[in-house]
Amino acid sequence: MLLLPEFFHYIWVRKTLSTAGHTVLIYDYFLTFHDEVWYIWSAPWTIVKVMFLLNRYANLAGQTVIWLEEAGILAHDSQLFCQRFAMITTYFMILSSESIHILVLIRAWAIWGTSRSVTNILVGSYATYVLILLGLASYGANHDSGEEFQHLDLAKICASAIPKYMWLCYVGSFILDVVTFVLTARSLRRYSREFQYLYPSDLLRLLVRDAAMFFLFSMFNNATIVASWTVYSNTPFTFLPKGFSGPLLSVAGQRVVLNLKSLPTRTYSTRELSCEVDRQLEAFSEAHYLSSRGRDGLDDSEEGRTQEM
Repeated sequence: MLLLPEFFHYIWVRKTLSTAGHTVLIYDYFLTFHDEVWYIWSAPWTIVKVMFLLNRYANLAGQTVIWLEEAGILAHDSQLFCQRFAMITTYFMILSSESIHILVLIRAWAIWGTSRSVTNILVGSYATYVLILLGLASYGANHDSGEEFQHLDLAKICASAIPKYMWLCYVGSFILDVVTFVLTARSLRRYSREFQYLYPSDLLRLLVRDAAMFFLFSMFNNATIVASWTVYSNTPFTFLPKGFSGPLLSVAGQRVVLNLKSLPTRTYSTRELSCEVDRQLEAFSEAHYLSSRGRDGLDDSEEGRTQEM
């Protein structure tokens, strides 16, 4: 149990960071609301549109409830409320993170292509990640149900310790994020070299920038989880992934979708398309010619050996 002055110092820092996370989420919502109406609401209903809207408005509602709890308005010195609040916000954190990861994975899948090996990597990595999160999060929620929340009568907000092994559930997140980023970066590098005449440089720069930014924010969220659930597992800082790094990750993922939607499309003239087709045909002809020469050389060497025998 922490000493009272130290405990309230942690509470002050936690409330400040949670308020900052909620403020960034609300501020970015108003900044991008025009883009949402223009590029999302007017678009056909797809899985990307559904996941974007669910993540955006569920986060606004969920983070507002979290902010009200952090302001000391909801708890009312109730241990039962805090137990339910801890369980609900744990699942909320997972669903919020997973919905934004689905958006990024769909985007990455489109960049990689639809080859069987890439599809297997995507499905296998994501399925493993979700199972680990759901299993360990459920166990952690049951653990919290029997624990008394610290200084609830004085702090008026829910603060409890967390088992140190709980951070292991986010090993899957580290693996998934790294695999996604590496495969995306490799595909973008190939596109920039092979199709630089067809794809506009603005599009490639946007894809590279957003992939790097989302990867950094996702790593920051994972690092916050690991640090707060290990080094600070007995302090109120265990709540920071829900109230601080989680909203930042959602903003980064939503920006990925909006930035790509708002990028002006490029139109190609008949001459530009003809030049690109000619270039690819020349490359194919060169590759075919080199392959034919290799086969002819191999046939000549085999014929020479046959004559010597």
